[in-house]
Amino acid sequence: MAKLSRKVRLLALRHLLTAPPSALPERPGALFQVQQALTEAIKRDKGAVLAAIGAPDVMSPILVSLAGVRPVADVLRLVIPSLLAHLGTLPEQVLWDVPVTRLSDGVRMYTFEPPALGLLITPQGLSVRLADGTEQHLGGCVPAAQTHALPGGVRCAAFDLFPLANDDAHPEKSGNQLDLGDRSIEDWTAALSEAMALVEAGLPTWYAELPSTLQRLVPVGYQPEMHLSASFREAPRMAYLTLHPDPLTLAEAIVHEAQHGKLNTLTWLDPLLRNGRTCWTSSPVRPDLRPLMGVLLAVHAFVPVAAMHHALAKRDWPDAHRFARRRAAVLRSNQAGLDVLGEKAEPTPLGRRLLGELTSLHDALMAAAPPAPPGDEHGQSKDSWAKG
Repeated sequence: MAKLSRKVRLLALRHLLTAPPSALPERPGALFQVQQALTEAIKRDKGAVLAAIGAPDVMSPILVSLAGVRPVADVLRLVIPSLLAHLGTLPEQVLWDVPVTRLSDGVRMYTFEPPALGLLITPQGLSVRLADGTEQHLGGCVPAAQTHALPGGVRCAAFDLFPLANDDAHPEKSGNQLDLGDRSIEDWTAALSEAMALVEAGLPTWYAELPSTLQRLVPVGYQPEMHLSASFREAPRMAYLTLHPDPLTLAEAIVHEAQHGKLNTLTWLDPLLRNGRTCWTSSPVRPDLRPLMGVLLAVHAFVPVAAMHHALAKRDWPDAHRFARRRAAVLRSNQAGLDVLGEKAEPTPLGRRLLGELTSLHDALMAAAPPAPPGDEHGQSKDSWAKG
């Protein structure tokens, strides 16, 4: 995953460096300065540049532009300030004399109202030229919001700069507006930390991969009766999720969405299914018709969830029958998804390998699973533990 992520960062970096200065017609010289400075910085320390490019508030908007979903000029105005904040210093002075409304250094978000006149990065750091013409070091500005540390190197964010957050195709929700759901950020971090502990207990080697697979979780409300989550191909290391009182529900969501991030990363390099976007079918986990790629995303997300259930089955659950029903429902759903893919998918060589490994793991989990609870052998579980 670290190698795949690096390759996608290189794609994003190339897209940024090859954008014509005329893409920012009001300030072509500003973009040219940044591109020249990045080119020199790569010669000195490519790792530092790629780390800055890989930040969620930098790479994800660039991938939005690379996918052709938003105009490159809009993305440049959004991305460059955060990129400069992540770099922190440069040996040469670079002036970004483009109005700045928001920027993120990865931990904190700063907002400027009215917009700042621009940014200046030097060997001494990053300064902001405010609307009144005064200059202030970024470190002296008061952040508007920040991210909060979770186990596994993941952070829970109280801000979101991703431009596609509200472009959501799920039939049961509308958009992913940042929303704490009348809970405190401490409530969120405590609940997510408890869920992370379940993930670590159930999937210790998978958990150890988190620094390469998941960077940020964004709160989108509180749902006590069901759980909703979302991720985007253009933001492969971010996930949006609602808060839920059951830690296993949140643990499932973390695994589920991080798995989406892995597959979304891979699809920037290989389509996996030749007919993944053109063949539509019913889905084992969604009420609407889905392209085959959506079915693959679902199976790829929930086979590891089933593996986590397998490892956690010996725990003393408060409602063991409910856990058993949920475990059986996920295995059933995974089988249905694999059956659809086996019948209809046209995989690439790498996609064939992926499907083979998913099938092998699923078959092993099925062989180790107890019989489905009485009365639940064929029907779908009524639990709402993992709507995503």
